[in-house]
Amino acid sequence: MVKTKATKEETLAKFQAAREKKRVCLAKLEKSMKKTYKKRTGKEADTFFAL
Repeated sequence: MVKTKATKEETLAKFQAAREKKRVCLAKLEKSMKKTYKKRTGKEADTFFAL
């Protein structure tokens, strides 16, 4: 197997793609958790925190 060094542009593109995927997943998780919280307690969730 030949290893090639990744270019700055490739690395940056990969990082940006991962960041976008994380943002989408967190938005989906937040929506789901707020819906579950409202169903369980009858109150609107004020905040959402995830690492």
